[in-house]
Amino acid sequence: MRAARPLNVELPADILTTDQVFQVTLDDGRELVLHIEFQGRRSQPPMPWRMLEYMPRLAAAYRLPLWSVVFYVGTGAGVDDIGYHTVSGPADIAPLVWQYQVVRLWQMSAEELLALGQPALLALVGQTRVDQPAVILPAVLARLRAVADTELRGRLLTALLALLPGEEMIKMVERLLEDETGLLDTPYLRRIREEGALAVWRRNIVEAVISRFAPPPEVLQRVRQLLEARSEETALAQLFTAALSSASLAEFQEALEQA
Repeated sequence: MRAARPLNVELPADILTTDQVFQVTLDDGRELVLHIEFQGRRSQPPMPWRMLEYMPRLAAAYRLPLWSVVFYVGTGAGVDDIGYHTVSGPADIAPLVWQYQVVRLWQMSAEELLALGQPALLALVGQTRVDQPAVILPAVLARLRAVADTELRGRLLTALLALLPGEEMIKMVERLLEDETGLLDTPYLRRIREEGALAVWRRNIVEAVISRFAPPPEVLQRVRQLLEARSEETALAQLFTAALSSASLAEFQEALEQA
């Protein structure tokens, strides 16, 4: 050893907020913690280092087997993340290793997403490769019809329409829903009709920002002001996606300022 200098012994202990955490019971009776992160093209700090913060905290908090998954949204997102990372040491054995599952939605087929059997992920189907929309979209709507919670069903349907990549697919879904009064007549969608779609998008964005980042009042006020200035539903839908996938409040604010 050539030299050594002391470092701060007080390690940071900031409050961390993950995207989604569930306690899951498997078919064989085992229980585990399912940890899900949604991430776009940019992450600061880089996603592997964020996961290194999340995973030990979750393991220590719940003392259960842990399954962490990162869903990358947007073409090119997560292309360099293999989900396996190490910190090297002076010997051949790495003193620190962490691993999580990587799912690049933009490389994934819509059939693969359907096969996961998770209704909460169906709204993301437009971010996958949809080679047969005439087959896939009716199948997605059939799964949504089976969601018992009417409020959740309405939110998933709204997000599905917002995240579809092309007008042709949006019109296809709308045609399929023309006679689906039960699917359309939910408290959430009624609120859209009563308050207006723009108002509901703005509120959803604010709720997502509060839930993920707990911003100070002055920042939240600025977010609301900028959202009021946005009058296109497509732009607000993109900002909602940014609110869900941004790595930090600063990253979301940048997306909001540039929208």
